[in-house]
Amino acid sequence: MRVIFPKRLGRRFILPFLACALAAASPGLAQQGASFEELAANAAAARDHGNISQAIDLYTQATQLKPDWQEGWWYLTLLQYDRNLYGGAIDAATHLLQLSPQAVPAMALRGLSEFEIGNYAASLNDLDTAVKHGAAQDPRNEPIVRYHLALALTKASRFDEALLQYYSFAQKGSSNPEMLVAIGLAGLRIPSLPNEVSPESRQIIGEAGAAGFDMLADHSVDADEKFRALFARYPTAPNLHLFYGFMLFSHDADLAAEQFKAEVEVAPQNNAARALLAYALVIAGRYAEALPEAEKVYAADPDLQTGQIALGRALGETGQIDRGVALLKKVIENDSNNLDAHIGLATLLGRAGKREEAYRERMLCLALSQK
Repeated sequence: MRVIFPKRLGRRFILPFLACALAAASPGLAQQGASFEELAANAAAARDHGNISQAIDLYTQATQLKPDWQEGWWYLTLLQYDRNLYGGAIDAATHLLQLSPQAVPAMALRGLSEFEIGNYAASLNDLDTAVKHGAAQDPRNEPIVRYHLALALTKASRFDEALLQYYSFAQKGSSNPEMLVAIGLAGLRIPSLPNEVSPESRQIIGEAGAAGFDMLADHSVDADEKFRALFARYPTAPNLHLFYGFMLFSHDADLAAEQFKAEVEVAPQNNAARALLAYALVIAGRYAEALPEAEKVYAADPDLQTGQIALGRALGETGQIDRGVALLKKVIENDSNNLDAHIGLATLLGRAGKREEAYRERMLCLALSQK
């Protein structure tokens, strides 16, 4: 079944999934004593005629008679979501997923419904899983699914992952003021939603989001001008330089390192910025510079994964291979799919002359990069 969701970004973009309702529905809500076949047929007729309330009632009766009817549970999910009956949509989607665990559209709608009632952790789990299984492949479904996934990631403080979700919007030039605030929240590492931002904070967050949007859209000159203007107006604002550095990182690790260094100068206790500085220096091949920064991060927060990886690679590249290998293996023990740690480990094992182990790591890197 190919399903198109309603295109809603938050509560402002609403394009109903169902077409404009046709006139007059068939009479009578309850059909006591009706057979499953009659209920199913009448539910479909009510749905086709735009009588959603009656359709929901009839699908409910039909699924009570036939609890394994997947189509009925799907329409109960979809129709209740469309009517903002999020609790019912969650319940129906859960029933469908028990029958068909790979029903990705139901998983996505459950995630969207969970988001609407404020269950952000459950929403993140469902939306993340749904996207990984193709829920955002249809361009008509992608905006609502990706946007809410990005919001849920931001709420969970997974800021870098959230920013990556906005890439497709920027490449299409699709934005609005609320989305720019959302991008700004992720970039400035504020675990909040746009509707939770205070009026006095909204301007800088929205402006930062606009600069980040330009960077994601590959409008690097415009982005640089906007970030430079922000630095001049808000010289002590936390995470502004970190935001720009993250945006620059995939293009030029040296330029990114300059921004991370500027962030550390503004906020010396910002361990995330210092860890990214150390990592950027490693990627730029500036291992001797990376080592003291990575050591400081590790001493302050030994569980910060980016710091662990930066220190492991810097140690290995400056002659302390055994300690570097041990640290990268520790990362992998806690996160077996961490591609950066596997790449670093493969490199250090190769330098240590452990060819078979290095080969196995390279094969793991290849497999992980294809996921």
